Amino acid sequence: MMGTIVASLFGGWLVYLDNQISQVPRVPLVLDEERRPARVTGEAAESLNILLAGADAGPGPSIAKAVAAGDWQPYSHRSDTIIVLHVTADREQAYLVSVPRDTWTQIDGVGMSKINAAFAAGGPSLYVKTLEDFSGLRMDHLAIIDWEGFRDLTKAIGGVPVTIPKDVYDPSQRVQWKKGKQELEGQLALQYVRMRHGLEEGDFDRIKRQQNFLRAFMKKMLSTGTTSNPIKLTNSVEAVVKYLTVDDEFTNGAMRDLAFSLRALEEEDVTFITVPKQRYATIDEQSVVIVDKKQTRALFDAVANDDIESYIDKFGKADVLGKQKSVK
Repeated sequence: MMGTIVASLFGGWLVYLDNQISQVPRVPLVLDEERRPARVTGEAAESLNILLAGADAGPGPSIAKAVAAGDWQPYSHRSDTIIVLHVTADREQAYLVSVPRDTWTQIDGVGMSKINAAFAAGGPSLYVKTLEDFSGLRMDHLAIIDWEGFRDLTKAIGGVPVTIPKDVYDPSQRVQWKKGKQELEGQLALQYVRMRHGLEEGDFDRIKRQQNFLRAFMKKMLSTGTTSNPIKLTNSVEAVVKYLTVDDEFTNGAMRDLAFSLRALEEEDVTFITVPKQRYATIDEQSVVIVDKKQTRALFDAVANDDIESYIDKFGKADVLGKQKSVK
């Protein structure tokens, strides 16, 4: 009897999840298959690379509607958070590789520019193409989340705990951050992850903050307190769906299967890495990041081979997110 009840509840949850996923807007990606990186073969073939974008939707039509109408207005939508999510073939590890938004690179139709200009200038297709050209990786899927959704998501789970090691002031957002542990949600959480001014390493420190917040967020999401609470879980799913856009090949089944295949992940199974920089530079009166080409190539080769631990062992942990209390 109890087994029947559990099966019914689980079946009902699957129906609900499928219904929610079906509401996620899809966008087509127009890419030249002959010029894209080859698909991975061998033991790494089952691994996944999902390009993530944290975007500002802007005042105009949604990203999906702008793409569907063929009316992408340059710089009406921006993505300053660029992450390659690599899920290992065995689904036992996840790596989030952050690409600094000011990375100086070649963008079709734009020329040499900061890498975040790809999304703003040409939308999802140019964004994927640029990141594939930059990394040499084939992106299996694209997922874009509006920052508004991020704000609602932090509310849905009741806040995210972060530790701030010292007092710091953000002159751009006019926020004074106090040393110590805090529960952040809503607008305050958004201000935390978007802070750049007032940090010694600027965008690199902002990336560390974003990674730190995501780590704490995942820890809370993966905890039984969230996953076993129907209200929190439902609110979280609805917050994600409301502000998520994916490529049109990321089907309901593929999204659902990925979510269930990763349900056993724990905090220690998720690693955050930042593309290594060589130096800062000023080009055309812009402050840009010049990446370490040799080490960046080694990083993305390791991703392609589904063996990022070998990269970490070789190059040390300089670009791997440290302990929470060390993040400014």
